[in-house]
Formats: sequence, structure tokens, C-alpha cells
Amino acid sequence: MTTATQVRRRISAAVGSLVLATGLMGSASPAQALAPQTVALTGPLTTPLETAAPPLTGAIGHLYATSTWARSVLLKPTAAEECTATGCVQHFVGGDIAWSSRTGARVVVNGPVRTSWWDAGGPAGYHGYPTTDTASGLRNGGSKQLFERGAITFSPATGAQRTSGSVHLAWGRAGFEGGFLGYPVTGERTGLRDGGVYQVFERGFVVWSPASGAHPSMGAIRERWRQSGMENGEFGYPTTDETLGLRNGGSAQQYQRGTIVWSPSTGAHALTGAIRNYWTATGGQNGALGYPVSEEYRQQDFVYQLFQGGTVYWSAGTGAHSTTHGDVHNRYVSLGGAAGQLGLPLTDKLPRAGGLVQQFVNGWLVWGPETGARIVGHPTYKVWSINPGEFGWPVRDTWTDARGAHVAFQKLETIWNEATQELYSAEAVDASTVVFLGDSQLDLDSWAEQGAQAAGYPRQVVRSIGGIGYVSGSPAVGGGSATDALLLDRILLPQGNPGLVVVNLGGNDARIGATDAAILSQANRLWDELRRKYPRSTILVNGVLSRYDANHAQRRWVDGLVTREAAVRGWPRISMSGTATIAGAAGDYLDDVHLNQAGHNKVAPLYASALKYVLGR
Repeated sequence: MTTATQVRRRISAAVGSLVLATGLMGSASPAQALAPQTVALTGPLTTPLETAAPPLTGAIGHLYATSTWARSVLLKPTAAEECTATGCVQHFVGGDIAWSSRTGARVVVNGPVRTSWWDAGGPAGYHGYPTTDTASGLRNGGSKQLFERGAITFSPATGAQRTSGSVHLAWGRAGFEGGFLGYPVTGERTGLRDGGVYQVFERGFVVWSPASGAHPSMGAIRERWRQSGMENGEFGYPTTDETLGLRNGGSAQQYQRGTIVWSPSTGAHALTGAIRNYWTATGGQNGALGYPVSEEYRQQDFVYQLFQGGTVYWSAGTGAHSTTHGDVHNRYVSLGGAAGQLGLPLTDKLPRAGGLVQQFVNGWLVWGPETGARIVGHPTYKVWSINPGEFGWPVRDTWTDARGAHVAFQKLETIWNEATQELYSAEAVDASTVVFLGDSQLDLDSWAEQGAQAAGYPRQVVRSIGGIGYVSGSPAVGGGSATDALLLDRILLPQGNPGLVVVNLGGNDARIGATDAAILSQANRLWDELRRKYPRSTILVNGVLSRYDANHAQRRWVDGLVTREAAVRGWPRISMSGTATIAGAAGDYLDDVHLNQAGHNKVAPLYASALKYVLGR
């Protein structure tokens, strides 16, 4: 240890001196080489000063000479510079000036910060040389100084504490002592899982691990993390700082295995796994769901979590989907939610035709503006969704009886038959019923309907679609032909065993010039589908009603084409070629192809006679 006598001998050998009474530096400049001798640096000297003042040279002397503040806090030097290979220190009545080539000359003022620094070995110890002067007058009477390896911060309530490395940087991101964390109240503490460390501050912690880095943990989010077991719990270490300024004053923090989210109105709640991923993908707190208002609830085979705007459900078989507040959500809850009639959601709520739909394990909820949310089975929904306008909105929930699963829509009632895997309309049919499938020739009180009535079929179900044919399509059934529409359930026929099924198509195929091959292919497909639907009913094929003039030549050709094919197949058939002329109705047309009512009335008796003959009535 350097004695006062040794110091005085060095002072005598020093080049230049400082006259303290004038406050001026000798001939040394800021770039002047520091003390040539190398000695061990020591703490403050306690030997009384003699009359001769220690010299002030080099960068230390320059700082003292040029800084009024440094002279005011340090007063007089009590010893000459003490230098090592790394730098120099000179002691004063009010503290020290420490210099190194890396940090420059810095003032260390007497007080808890300086004491802590020297207790840790001064410049040769943990902290190294100071990189700033001592800053005093901080919040609540505190002071602080930065060093090469961290900082020492003091307040009367917490004492002098060291911060360093990643923990110090994380504290800085939180605003240092002026931020939420406040002053440090302990040094770093080790021994956490996976080599982690932490440091306690007035209002929280900074936690570090090699995998996650250092992040503040504070407030309500930290309390929720603490409840889960902190780094040893389900979330692991924090991987981000707390994100502030979210909607409605909220905040969030990410962890290795989850997120904790807080808002003033909902408190702090955790999000993990698939529900967290879903919430994030749908907009987080800014989306329809808003902030979580509960933790995850775990049932036997699924989990769910409540949010401001709805509920998110997850299972291994269905994935994560939500029901958001509104009529669909309310109806689902009233039916028992995930444990009720519908089971878990398979989709989110979706817009459809001016309403809303949502799929569940055991069916759909279909909401219309005037009808509310109603249950529709999967097969019925599939057909309805293709052309909702044809059905309207469901007006009651699906129900089941011996005929199948019914749904009452605004425009018709349907029945799904599980045995046949077919969707039907719900009109009651029996042996006295005729079912017509045709084009606009069936408009008005048509010759076909009158003829069937006269032939003993008083109950009639008519499916007439303008523009449709075996090949010709119509927008009313999605642009497809009658064959396509029947196969895709875009035309629904009644369930049961009607006495007669009549096909009245081909006129529009003549109009568009469809090829013979196309007409025959599609006609056979349609006839086969009708036979599959009605295995015990008589299926009859009508030809194309026409006149004997040249304008109807193609209609007569198609008539012959389909009736000959029906004969080959063994189907009952009636040719209508030239029948309008035979019936005296050649002048009774609305246009070139559609009869007026008088024309229908003239043709009907001929058709009735032919129908009775073909059916043996």
C-alpha cells in the first residue's frame, strides 16, 4: 500500500505543479503523459495533508482545471495520482477523479456510490472505470454513476445497488429509476432454472436467461406470471418487454409458452397454445374478440376461453374457432354451447346471402334478418347454401320424424332421408299424385297439368323452370341443366311414391341447337336419377310440343330423338310432334313457342287421351 511519505516523494519528482490558490494548472497539457511510475491503486488516504499541495497533471489535472463543478465538489487533492497499466486515480477531499484511455477522466463524488465502487475493488474490481460523472439529485434524493461494467445507483430507501449487463439494459428500457420499476433494491441473484438470474426493483423485477434475454416483469402481468409459478411454471421466462399502449390502455407480455394480456377493465389473463394463436390471427385485442376475461377452462376433450366479444373453443379434432357475440352466439349458448345439441364449432361465423351462418359438429346455425338463428342439418345446409334464394331463411329448427329430418324454410319445407341420402321437398304424395319436371311449357294452367288431371291425377307437384332442358341451362338453378340441377339437388322433388312422374323437356335444347349426342346423354342421366329417386313410380317422357310448320322443325326433331330413346329404354312416352296443329291451336301462341291459355285448353284433351292410353287407364 502506498504511504503518504511515498506519495510526497513522487510529488517532489513530478514535472510541473498546480498552484491551488489560483486554480491554474502547470505546464502539463490534456495530452501530457500521466504519472510515469506504476503503483497499486488504493482507496482514499487518511494521512493528514502536509503544507505542500499534490500536483495535478494530465487529463485529471485538465478536468479539474476546466470544470467549475468538479472543483466545487472535489475541493483539494489529498494525494498525487496513482497509476497502473490500465489508468490512474487521484483522491480529493470530496471524492476522486479516475481516468483510463477507454473512458476518459470522470468524477466520483464522495457518497454511497463511491463507497460501493471502492468496496467492490474500485477500477480494478467488478465495475472497472467510470464512464460518466456521479449524477446526483435524482428522484427521491438518489444518485447514480455508470461504469465500464454496469452502474451503481443509490436512493435513501434502497441503498447503493449495482446493475450490469442485460439486466441493466432492460432496466433502462423501462426508464431506469424514473420508470415504472424504480430503483434497484438488490443486486443480481443467480440460481434460477436454466442458468437464469433476476434483480429486484422497487416495483418489479428484471429476469434473464440465456435463451430469453433480460426483460422487466412488473405490475398485474407479473402477478399473473407469479401465480403460474414464474419461470418454473407453464409460461417459462418472458421473451419480450411489456408492450404498453394497447387498445383501451391495455398491455401484454410474451413468454416462452404463452402471452399474458392486461387491460383496466378485464385484468390480467393468460393465453396459450392454439387459442392464443387463433386470437392473434383474428386481430388480438383489436379484433372482434377483444381482451380475454377469463383463463382457459379445460373440459374432458376440449378447452375454451371467454373474451369480451365472445368465446374461443379448441379440441384436437376441430381446431380453434370462436362464437362472437350476437344472435348466433346467444342461440348457441342457449342450446348448451359446446356441451349441448350442436357440439363444438367447426367454423367461425360467416356472412351468407345477407345473413350469417356457422357450422358446428352436429349442424349449422343459420341466421336470417327476419327469422333469427335456426338449426339446419349438414346435408340440408349443403343444398340450401348453393341457392338460398330458392328456399328463403329457415323459420324453425330442424326436427325429425319417420320421414326424415325436416327443415321449414320461408318458401318450402325439406326432408333429408338418411336411408336414401337424398334431400326432398316435403309435399305429401301418394298414388293420385303426379310430379312434373319441365320448362316454361308448364306455365299457366298447362295442357300437361289439365291432361294429367283428366287422366286421374288430381294432386300435382310442378317444378317448371324457364330456359331449362336436358342440356340447356338456367340461372335459376345455378346455370346448369335440368339433369345437373337434379343430380346436385338444386331441384328438389317430393319424398314418397307418387303415382306418376312426367318429364317435359327438350324445347330449349331445340332452341339452342344442342347436339343429338349431348341431348341423349343428359336425358339418360336424368331418367336414371328419377328412377333412383322413385323406384316404384311410373316415369313418363313427353316429347316436345310443336306445330307442323318450318319454324318448329327442330322441335319436332328433338321430340323424335327423345321419344325414340325412351322407347329403346322401355320408358312410357308420348310424342307431342305437331300436336298444336292437330288440336287447332296453331294460332294460339303468346310467341313462337309458348301457348296462350286458349291454346293450352285445346291441346289438353288430346294429351289426356294419349296419357290414358299409354298408362292403360
